[in-house]
Amino acid sequence: MFGEIAAIVSALRGVQSVLAQLSDAKASYDQASAMLGKLGDAQDLLDTREKKLKLRKPLTQKQSLEIIQKQAEISAAKQRVRDHLLMSGHGDMLKKQERMMAESRAAHQAWLKGVALRRKKRRQEVKAITTATFVVFSLLTLAGSGVFFYGVYLEQSLKTKKQLIQEKRVRIKNYRQCGRAKC
Repeated sequence: MFGEIAAIVSALRGVQSVLAQLSDAKASYDQASAMLGKLGDAQDLLDTREKKLKLRKPLTQKQSLEIIQKQAEISAAKQRVRDHLLMSGHGDMLKKQERMMAESRAAHQAWLKGVALRRKKRRQEVKAITTATFVVFSLLTLAGSGVFFYGVYLEQSLKTKKQLIQEKRVRIKNYRQCGRAKC
């Protein structure tokens, strides 16, 4: 928690020191764009920290003030870099950069939607395969148990027929010997 804030603060201090050099030395577009990159990284770090804090529990007053203060510092530093670029004649490059970033975000969002669709389709396919596998396994189990029980039934019916024939023979034998079914 404190490490993330320290990283944001150190990035802002580094950018502010370079900003002071920018106005003094009329630095190049490369240095300004590098600073914009550092500011973007600091903003991303701040955004991830804010999301992480919000997920755990509601923000405290101190945390929300820190986040708002750091966002204000980052936006002020970005504005100073943009102002410097505009004054040094790189306004068209700045507009192109912003347009390119917007296109990149839109392409990334479209890609994320495609990934979400592919994941959803994959989940549905896995669910369908699992269901089909369960149905096939169940049918095979039922068929196997049916075959087994049919075999048991046939064997039992043969035993029953054999026993009936044997009992009939015993009765006939008893009738011959003593005139009754059981002697």
